[in-house]
Amino acid sequence: TIIPPGGLRKEATAPEELVLDIDDKLLKNEKRSISREDVAQLCLAALTVGRGKRVSFDCIAREVEEGKTVKSAEEALAEFLETGKTADYSL
Repeated sequence: TIIPPGGLRKEATAPEELVLDIDDKLLKNEKRSISREDVAQLCLAALTVGRGKRVSFDCIAREVEEGKTVKSAEEALAEFLETGKTADYSL
């Protein structure tokens, strides 16, 4: 599993949801950062939810509206894996 994160921050400033995609599609977002803790949670999720899967995806986090439930890293990764997307690094 390859997980290139957006700009790394020490910590989240407010509740945030993880956004996963491929092929630099996340560059169109105004805010393209993620906390180190969120990246670590995604790495742990890759060891459990993504175990044995060969996948690569970019990740950022975005603030959520007050009262909205934020998915865990495991839930966000499982949802992404269902799409079947992955970055292709073959030459």
